[in-house]
Amino acid sequence: MTLSFEGHNDPDIDFVWAWFEFQIALIGESRATVLRSISSGSEVSPEALRAHAARFVGFTRTEVEEFFDAQRGQLELLTMFEILATTEAVLRIEVRTRVAGRKKDALSRRFRKLHQASGDRIRLDEDILGAMRDAGVPTSVIGAFRGALRLRHWLAHGRHWHPKLGRGYAPADVFDISRGLIDSIPPP
Repeated sequence: MTLSFEGHNDPDIDFVWAWFEFQIALIGESRATVLRSISSGSEVSPEALRAHAARFVGFTRTEVEEFFDAQRGQLELLTMFEILATTEAVLRIEVRTRVAGRKKDALSRRFRKLHQASGDRIRLDEDILGAMRDAGVPTSVIGAFRGALRLRHWLAHGRHWHPKLGRGYAPADVFDISRGLIDSIPPP
């Protein structure tokens, strides 16, 4: 299957969250099915193989649990990355819409000034978030999102170093931070 890689103008972190919840449920169901087929300390039964791939042949209960824990961990990392990337798309579309619409509010004027100076090379952290802060978005909301951007950079660049994030993050944290930022965008 070849995917179509086209831009879309309606990024939605709520859709990402619904996808995450669905995937978590699938992982939970698969885990339960495989674990039900195991008697304590034995290997996966042939019955479990009807519903799942042969990958579990010879696995112990502990190995199955570790496998599904790892699957959930990967899903959580991907979801946090997707939420942050989708939030960036929302912000960039907001900039483009306000610049094209020549709105007269303070944030739109700041975005137009940035666009005149930088064209399409407007930076997320320094430019867009800075303009939002200057237009009255609470610094706590901006700061929380900036902290989460360190997580995004770590995820986007292959996780090959130990990140200094300043706090731990779970998908719900990243969703709440992103939702808070999006909801704080002043109306035009």
